[in-house]
Amino acid sequence: MPALELVEWVRRMPKVELHVHLEGSIRSQTLAELAEKNRVDLPGGLAAIYHFASFQEFIEDYMRCAACLCTREDFQRVTYEFLTDEAAQGIRYCEVLLSSMQHLKRDLDFHCIMQAMQSGYRQAREESGIRMGVIFDHGRQFGPQAGLQVLERALATRSYGVIGVSIGGDEVHFPPELFGEMFQRAREAGLVVTAHAGEFCGPESIWGAIRTLGVRRVGHGFRALEDPELVAHLRQEGIYLDVCPTSNARTGAVASLEEHPVRRLFDAGVPITLSSDDPAFFGTNLVQEYLLLAERFHFTRAELWQISLNGVRASFLPAPEKVAMEAAFRREFPA
Repeated sequence: MPALELVEWVRRMPKVELHVHLEGSIRSQTLAELAEKNRVDLPGGLAAIYHFASFQEFIEDYMRCAACLCTREDFQRVTYEFLTDEAAQGIRYCEVLLSSMQHLKRDLDFHCIMQAMQSGYRQAREESGIRMGVIFDHGRQFGPQAGLQVLERALATRSYGVIGVSIGGDEVHFPPELFGEMFQRAREAGLVVTAHAGEFCGPESIWGAIRTLGVRRVGHGFRALEDPELVAHLRQEGIYLDVCPTSNARTGAVASLEEHPVRRLFDAGVPITLSSDDPAFFGTNLVQEYLLLAERFHFTRAELWQISLNGVRASFLPAPEKVAMEAAFRREFPA
């Protein structure tokens, strides 16, 4: 059990979170209420939703949770509650992933969704000062043509705080190269891009995300360690990995937490950030992930502070805002 003083130190440390899914962050009580209101069947109830035996089961449960979001009020509520929970952990800025195909396939109005999210965001920001950017995360199993539809929605709603696009989902059967056109169009339109890669596939998936999709930040990416050339490239080019240890253990991407290579990545000089991914599903949050690094992987406080600053530098905020945020972090919490 972490010492209370360490817990308080981590909680007070200003932080950003760059890899966290809105639909995977819904409070359990809220999820139960939304499921009842919108008549969504959760087989086995909440307890079963959060207990999955494989990545495929996790995806199926995740889709059920996404289906509970149906109305403007639903999206406003979960956005406000999510940001309130983030701010309570000392998180000052987050980039939240919206599982766009889960809502596109139900023909929901994305202007309505994003107006609702902005309303929840404004309320949370007025109360805590937290800031947010939204990234449309495309489930790659729906294919590249659907990805272009997601991109259209992202471009149409960018005035509501949409900053970029990503791909997640079935990495094994849908390599990054399939989505080259989607990402090229996104970059040309001025959106930022990122991708899940190197989670269930090896270094070739990360190389594909870098070379074909043009990303400079990769979700997960821990299998980069299998390729020394890739490790050197990430280090030299300053390409960040958003690392989510508890997530990787819960989905079976690593055999156990003890076997997660986060320590080796850091020691190899790979620039990493830290995130919770789907905190409601994995029974964690960003504070707990930092404590995990300290307790299980023996990260020092100076190293935790470095990872926090990495998060600011890896964020998709405009460069002047990143400089200003890092300066504010340093004034508030001297290393």
